[in-house]
Amino acid sequence: MPQTTVDVEALYTALDAKRRGEKKSWREVGRDLGISPSTFSRLANKRSPDVNSFATLLNWLGMKADDFTEPRPKTTTKADPVAMFSTYLRADRTLKREDAEALTNILEAAYKNLRKRKE
Repeated sequence: MPQTTVDVEALYTALDAKRRGEKKSWREVGRDLGISPSTFSRLANKRSPDVNSFATLLNWLGMKADDFTEPRPKTTTKADPVAMFSTYLRADRTLKREDAEALTNILEAAYKNLRKRKE
C-alpha cells in the first residue's frame, strides 16, 4: 500500500459542500469542469479519482493535495531541486516544451556536477 493516500471521504465532503453552496447538480459541476459524472459516483463510493480529475477538483476547490492526503505529513520531505526547477520551467508558458526540457537538462547536469565536487 502506498505511504500516502487520498482521503476520498474528505474530498467528497468538500466537493459536496461547494456544489451545494453553488446550488449545482453533480452533472452541472462535471460539465463545468470537464469531468465525467461517473467520477463523482466513484468518489461517493470512496474510490479515488484519476490524477487529472483530482488536480481539476483541487483547483475548483482552491485547495492543495496535502489537504486531502493521509497521513498528513508532520514534516515535509525535502523537495528535489531538479524536480523543482523542472516544474517551474515547464509551467512557464513563454517557453516551448522542448526549450524547458533543454534548460532542465543543462541545469541538472550543472547541479549534479557541483554536488559531486562538494562531496
